[in-house]
Amino acid sequence: MADSTQTVDLESTIAALQGGLASLPPEAAVSAIEGWQQQLQGTEIAETLGELKLALTGNKSAASIGEILADLGAQTSTAAGSAEGSAADKLQRLGQLLAQAGNSIG
Repeated sequence: MADSTQTVDLESTIAALQGGLASLPPEAAVSAIEGWQQQLQGTEIAETLGELKLALTGNKSAASIGEILADLGAQTSTAAGSAEGSAADKLQRLGQLLAQAGNSIG
């Protein structure tokens, strides 16, 4: 995750989550999910992002979405352990925000 595009994506994703899920338009959320899926293709996180996208576009229950977000937060925090430098800190923060968002609606 050392790539500058991914760093910008991390920062914008963190900022969006800090603003609260209710402030994030569904189209923007799906677009962000698709971008991350593309960058993380072939990973467990990409699969979980796919589940989240389906849940959001398929009008799944808030509890289902919350559970997926919490799982995604745990996976992201785990990934932070193998990242380096500021990316590790940003991934850890992103994982925390995803888990908090999931727990708040789960």
